[in-house]
Amino acid sequence: MLAKLKIALISAALLLGTAQTIARFESLVQPEFQPFGLAAYGVLLGVCLAGIFSAAFIPVATVRWAMAAAISLAGIIVATYERTAGDHMPYDAFISMVNASGSLHEAWGQYADAMMIGGVQGLLLLLGIGLNGRGPAKAHGKKLIAVPLLALFALTGILFMRGGDGARGLPASYAGAAYSLLYGYERATEEIKPREPVRLSVVRPPNGDGDIVLLVDESISGHYLDINSPQGVRSGLMAPQSGVAVHNFGLAASISHCSAAVNYTLRHGGTRDAYRRINGTMPSIWAYAKKAGLETVYIDVPRTKRIFNNLMDKNELRDIDQWIEFDDVPVQRRDYAAAETLAGFLNDGKRQFIYLQKIGAHFPIHDKYPDAYMRYKPVLPRGQFLHITDTGDREGFSGSQESWVLYRNAYRNTLLWNVGAFFDRLLGEADLTGSTIIYTSDHGQNLHERGGTGVVTHCSPDPQPEEGLVPLVVLESPSAAPRPDAPDWAVAAGQGRDRSSHFQIFPTVLAMMGYDPQQVQAIYGSDLRTRASAPLAFNYQFNARFGRTPRWREIDLDRIAHPPDSDFTASPARQSAGTARATGTK
Repeated sequence: MLAKLKIALISAALLLGTAQTIARFESLVQPEFQPFGLAAYGVLLGVCLAGIFSAAFIPVATVRWAMAAAISLAGIIVATYERTAGDHMPYDAFISMVNASGSLHEAWGQYADAMMIGGVQGLLLLLGIGLNGRGPAKAHGKKLIAVPLLALFALTGILFMRGGDGARGLPASYAGAAYSLLYGYERATEEIKPREPVRLSVVRPPNGDGDIVLLVDESISGHYLDINSPQGVRSGLMAPQSGVAVHNFGLAASISHCSAAVNYTLRHGGTRDAYRRINGTMPSIWAYAKKAGLETVYIDVPRTKRIFNNLMDKNELRDIDQWIEFDDVPVQRRDYAAAETLAGFLNDGKRQFIYLQKIGAHFPIHDKYPDAYMRYKPVLPRGQFLHITDTGDREGFSGSQESWVLYRNAYRNTLLWNVGAFFDRLLGEADLTGSTIIYTSDHGQNLHERGGTGVVTHCSPDPQPEEGLVPLVVLESPSAAPRPDAPDWAVAAGQGRDRSSHFQIFPTVLAMMGYDPQQVQAIYGSDLRTRASAPLAFNYQFNARFGRTPRWREIDLDRIAHPPDSDFTASPARQSAGTARATGTK
C-alpha cells in the first residue's frame, strides 16, 4: 500500500512539471522532426526518472531521506522559475537567482503563487521518496543508491560539457540538483584572488571640487522618455531649471539585462572582454573615490534594514562612508524623497562620489505613482502593492495582450512620477555648480509591444533588444569660466548619441575623479568622451561558464518596437514641476 502511495506522490509531483517536458517533445518534432535529438532526450529523461524512482526504494532511511531532501529542494527553484517565466530555466538564470538570494524575503510577494506550487511539487516529491515502503530486498540497496547518484552525475557531466546547457524538459528536481552541483564545483575550484589596491595616478579632477553622481534608475526603457521620442513620457529633462545643461547621449546599450550583473559591473568596471576578471579582482569604484579624496555615499532607495543589494558585500562596504536608506518612507514616495536627499549632498559644499540606485519602474508598477499622476489610462488595478518595492504577485495582470496595454499605461504613469517628478524636485533644489550627474538605468524592458503573452519584462533567456535599451544623460551646470581640461559634454553627447554603452561609464567617472585618462582607458576601455567603436549590444549570457562565451544581443534602432499610442487615452495636460504633489494612492 505504501509503495503505491509513494509512486502516486512522485507521479503527482512530476505531473505538476510536465509543461516543459511537453514543450521539449514538441520542439523535437515540430517544425522539423529530429529523430536523434528525440532519442537522446528520451534516454536522458528515462535516466532521470529511473533515478527518482530508484531513490524512493533505498532501504536505508537516512540515505533515502537525504536523497529526497536534496532532489526535492533543489527542484523548487527551477519549478518556480519555469512556472513564472513560462520557459525553461537555463543554468545562467539559476546563477542569477542564487546571486539575488538577498531578495528572497521579498520574492514571496512577487512569485507567491509559483513558489507555492513549486513548494507543493517539492513536498510531494520529498514524501514520495522519503516515506518508507516495501520495495526490493536489502540485497539491492547498493544498486538503488547507485542509480540516482549515477543519473545525477551523468546529467551534471553532460551539462558541464555543454557549458550548462542540456536540461531543457527534464524534471525540475534533477535539473536543480545538477545545477547545484555545478555551482558548488565552481565555487570550490574558482581562483579567488584578493582585490588589487588602487595603482592609478591621480592627476587633476576635471570637475574641480564638485560632486560626481552616478544615478542608476531601475527598469527604465530609454525609448519611453520624451528626450528620445516625440511621444515619450515627460522626463523633466527636456526643459530643466535654468543653469542646468542636459547632454543627452540618446539610446544606449546596457551591460546586461539583469540588475545584479549591471550594477555590480558599474561599481567595478568590468569590460566587454574581461568583466569577470576585472569585476572579481580590480578595485571598486568606492576605492578609487577614496584615494582621489572624495567622500563616498551610497543611496540605496529600493532596500531597507541594511540588506545588501545587487551583489554588494561587507568588503565593498568598507570603502563607503555613508549608506543611506529610506526605511520609514512609503515605497511610492521613496524616489521623490531620494531627490531631496541627493540635492542636500549636492548643496553641502563637500566633494563626494554618490551612487544612487532608484526604484524606478520595476514591477509591480500598479501603485508606483500617486493618483494625481494617472495621466495614461486604462491602468492596472490599484491599491494592492503600496508597500512592495520591486516584487509583487501578478494578481490583476495575466500577461495577456489586453493586460499588457494596462501595464504599459501604468508604466508610463510610473515614469511620469519616478522620473519626471524626480528630476523636477532634484533640479529645483540642487545647485549643480561644479558637479556632474550621469543618469542611466540598469536595463530596459520588454513590455510586449510586438504582441504575444507572458509576464517576464527582462532577464529572459532569449531577450528582445528593448531589454537592453536604456537612457544615458549627463547633467551639469556649466561654469562661466570653465577649466581648460573640463569635458565638453555637448561635443561628447553629439558624437556618442545612440551609440554609447554602460561600459563607458566607469572609465568616465575615474577620469572625472582625477585619474590619468590614458592609464584608465588602458585598463577599462574608452570613456563617454571617446567615440564608441563597439556595436550597440548587451550581454545576455553574463554568467558564461564551463567554456561558454558571452552572448550579445545587438540593438538595431531601426527595428525597435516603439510604444503604441493606441494604448491610452491621456488627460488633457501633462504634469509639470511643482504640481500634483503625491499624498498617497486611493
